[in-house]
Amino acid sequence: MVLFVPKFFYFRSLKERLILDPISKQKEKEYLIRLIEGDASAFEHIYYLYVERVYYFAYRYLSNAEETEEIVQEVFTKIWENRSNINTELSFSGYLLTTTKNTIFNEHRKRVNHQAYCNYILQYLQKNRHQVEDEVEYNDLLDLVNRTIEELPPKRQEIFKMSRFQGMPYKEISRKLAISEKTIETHMRLALRDIKNVLEPVLDKII
Repeated sequence: MVLFVPKFFYFRSLKERLILDPISKQKEKEYLIRLIEGDASAFEHIYYLYVERVYYFAYRYLSNAEETEEIVQEVFTKIWENRSNINTELSFSGYLLTTTKNTIFNEHRKRVNHQAYCNYILQYLQKNRHQVEDEVEYNDLLDLVNRTIEELPPKRQEIFKMSRFQGMPYKEISRKLAISEKTIETHMRLALRDIKNVLEPVLDKII
């Protein structure tokens, strides 16, 4: 089942929140049990009950409305996809805000890791060479790194991104993809070889 998570949520007036927000723990538990069982209408109720709280919590970290909306969408998508992990005996609000915080930090880490690793590749290839000073050439090299990664064989590309961009250890990748760590090491070695082979001739020309 594919669940539709509303992309644009509304913000109710204070009066509406005072009228609608009060909900007994027992009633919330009933909605959560239905959500765990896959009831989309229960999910929708939980969504509108908590979406403003999640939005403002995330905005405190991001201070950017567009990025905050993206995080909110991802958080509630995770809630639906991982609904079997919800413990109705514990605070759902606490679980939700912890999920939000982890999502924010993970997204930030992915972006930082991606840029940092591209820089690492370039620095590695330029070792003992003159530094590339032309900003346009430098950005072109970063673009070439990204294009090269996207052109890797599908499985190799997936493993490379999981390792370098998502920071996943080989053991976790092995468990998730159901392949041996030795196979992962081979894919990573070949991916780095491919990237190096593409970039070295370019660096030779511009340096």
